[in-house]
Amino acid sequence: MSPAREPQPASARLARVGERLTALGSDDAVLADALDAAMSGLSAVPTDAIDNDPADALRDAATTLREPVPAELSAFVGETPEVAERAGPGPAAASDRLRAVYVHAGNAHGAAVALFQTGRLMLVGAACDLALARIKTYRSVSNALNSLLPHVVAWELREETLACHCVCPMCGLGACGCIWASLHNIDMAIGGAGVAPDERGIPLRSPPRPGSQLAAAGVHQWDRVVSVGDELVRTVPELQTALRRHAIGDDVRLGLTRDGERRELMVKHVSDFT
Repeated sequence: MSPAREPQPASARLARVGERLTALGSDDAVLADALDAAMSGLSAVPTDAIDNDPADALRDAATTLREPVPAELSAFVGETPEVAERAGPGPAAASDRLRAVYVHAGNAHGAAVALFQTGRLMLVGAACDLALARIKTYRSVSNALNSLLPHVVAWELREETLACHCVCPMCGLGACGCIWASLHNIDMAIGGAGVAPDERGIPLRSPPRPGSQLAAAGVHQWDRVVSVGDELVRTVPELQTALRRHAIGDDVRLGLTRDGERRELMVKHVSDFT
């Protein structure tokens, strides 16, 4: 039978919480730097090429991560020491900088989980509260990255003149649905419900492919497709299905909106998978 161990004095318990707080602060500092580098990389991407809501979420997260620890925890740990190796500007490509944030967010998440368990066992509730708040912030960072990175990768490929090579009915018109498909499937893969139907119509998340019917008609990125013939559409699968009701070579009436103003144009259903 193992001999009974003497309980640790209060100073030792609180020192362990302080260690965990310091580790969390260090990882938060690295993550905040990585977010700054990512935002710097995004400055090269036109604002109309991306969904700006997740970009704003990343900026908000960087601000949150630089906030001082709550006053009731300040006695456990002083200022977060300088991190020996802070995140530098990173690779030039905006997508590479965004990818780097995933790594630092994962490290910080692990530190927060360790802090929560330590605070729980050492009866320091404020440490638990901080850890849970941080975990929610890291989740928002991850969600924002998942929403933003497909747009940025698609933009970088377009800048390299690597246009979409899909031959689905949408792409035959020049309306690429591949970013929507990426966002939908990534969200499904992490347990979400995918991209929700939008009663306002389907936003075109890429500009129409150069030389396509929609490009020739002056359609822009973020215009919304609202109908095919008399059929309303709210998701990319609904749009694809509506187009497939027409034979290859048929003329199709497409309804679109821009800033709430509706227009209609005639397009030809020219391609599909075989």
